[in-house]
Amino acid sequence: MLPGGYDFIHIVFWLVVILVAVGTNLMPILLSMGLGLLAFESVKKD
Repeated sequence: MLPGGYDFIHIVFWLVVILVAVGTNLMPILLSMGLGLLAFESVKKD
């Protein structure tokens, strides 16, 4: 985990991503990106 406001930045980032997704109907692409990001983070933590 990174120190400081990492969680806050992460929450804001995903809120923006969700708003853009709703506005542009790119949910399948964003969901696949989200899965890729989760996989990347789980590997990075190890």
